[in-house]
Amino acid sequence: MHIENRWRLGQILLITMLATPQIALAKYQASIDYNQPNQDKFESQTTNAKQPLSGSSTDTDVPLKLIQVGEADMDVLWFDVYLAKLYSIDGIYQPRRFPLMLDIEYHRDISAQELIDATIDQWHENGISSAEINQIKSHLTSAWPDVKQNDRLSFIIHNEQQAEFLFNDKPFYQLADQRFSEAFIGIWLSEKTTHPKLRKQLIGAK
Repeated sequence: MHIENRWRLGQILLITMLATPQIALAKYQASIDYNQPNQDKFESQTTNAKQPLSGSSTDTDVPLKLIQVGEADMDVLWFDVYLAKLYSIDGIYQPRRFPLMLDIEYHRDISAQELIDATIDQWHENGISSAEINQIKSHLTSAWPDVKQNDRLSFIIHNEQQAEFLFNDKPFYQLADQRFSEAFIGIWLSEKTTHPKLRKQLIGAK
């Protein structure tokens, strides 16, 4: 009986030794899968590489696949305010060609009211009349949230009529107002913009 028990114990130890590497390998593979970065996020992995981007769509459940055109930092005095990135269907900017996405990552906390006031000020600077601003500014209270550092707000123009805002990758506000879309994206892309250097960087101009 003593010899038989020792033989069974030897079998158990052998099975355990064979199984342990398989268990360790499975745990290692699971940890790799868990820590694998999500390639569909907006952030580019390198500054100069054109990265594909997945966005929301009001017309289909299939996400948009957009490619970065350019990016630029917005600084006011010594404050780093945000990083803006522009995306198009092929990584090339052409006016009035859609879909088009502007993604803004904030580097400081800003209230919704500050963002609304700054937007209206920029519209005036771009030469938009007070009458037109009064007709489109109602969208701003729905489009602008309070933002915290590292929050991202994205504006997608799907076509001449449909557009939407995403807040940290989630649908936030949808609209169908061509005048608003043109005025809003024009803050960064209009030839009348008050930040021509930023515009050149966004559209990839030499």
